[in-house]
Amino acid sequence: MQNTIRVATYNVSLFGKEPGETTERLKAKKDQQIADLLAVLTHANPDIVLINELDFDETESAANAFAQRLSDALPEHSAFGARAFTSNTGVQSGYDLTGSGSIDSPENAQGYGAFPGQYGFALLSRFPVTSVRSFGRLLWRDMPDARLPDAHPGSGRGDYFSPEAQAVLRLSSKNHVDAVVEVPELGALHLLLSHPTPPVFDGPERRNARRNADEIRLWADYLDGADYLVDDAGQPGGIPPDAAFVILGDLNADPIRGDSLTGAVQQILNHPRVQDSRPMGAGGQNTAGFHGGMRVDYVLPAVTLSIVDSGVCWFGRRDPLVGLNRASDHHLVWIDLKGAA
Repeated sequence: MQNTIRVATYNVSLFGKEPGETTERLKAKKDQQIADLLAVLTHANPDIVLINELDFDETESAANAFAQRLSDALPEHSAFGARAFTSNTGVQSGYDLTGSGSIDSPENAQGYGAFPGQYGFALLSRFPVTSVRSFGRLLWRDMPDARLPDAHPGSGRGDYFSPEAQAVLRLSSKNHVDAVVEVPELGALHLLLSHPTPPVFDGPERRNARRNADEIRLWADYLDGADYLVDDAGQPGGIPPDAAFVILGDLNADPIRGDSLTGAVQQILNHPRVQDSRPMGAGGQNTAGFHGGMRVDYVLPAVTLSIVDSGVCWFGRRDPLVGLNRASDHHLVWIDLKGAA
């Protein structure tokens, strides 16, 4: 009998208007959205799941509370550990990046957010995390041929942001994290976690669409071992060429429709080290309900890994679980990877 490991990503849209609000909701245990989210997660029963849009704080309280709630809901299975990761959201840049006349508004933070850590992400895993690399402090300008926006669109000057702002502006709107988990059936598995900015809410300079494309590109460069990459601990280089990995997250880019730059998500979908099982649910390959349905959430393993099955928890009209579609404006995406016999 073959062992399988289920790896998932889920944008739970569980963020507060102020620090601590999400943690209090998770602890209260009388919240319909959280009950619905837990019902989706217990139905999918992943071994590893990236939770997007869960507020971060230094004590990782929301992530720990979420892991405890999910573990309690699945008492017959191994408990989940939680790791939350610092987020650039709400961390002020010190500059008026958008010409709003203010330097402390959400859009002038390193990543859009009303307070530090809003819309962050966390990893819940039944397997221990053995190491973490993050690239949250990497400057956008330090990416070769970065798609920095133009003050006059089409000029190619990349001068929408002042030189002073470019000297502090980070590429990642939240973070880019390589978290390694030790899986008995697979060995060391690199989980490449991110949540690029939506390619909207900007102007003709398309600053967010350009940033979204470069945030996605970072993982392609990481797989290629690009030498410009230096992590937050000062260590250079990409992922080892023989490493097993899975790219996880809400990438805010559909391969066909939407406002992302042409070819943005194809940078990793078409990468020679990546395979795409094209998970399906009641909405086809779509993973989010907005704009008539879009595929923006991904679980993309290395070609060296064997996919047994995959799916999207988008429940059809006649499915008894159809009411759980209301839990979030995104749907959980999962794949099963085959381990040792």
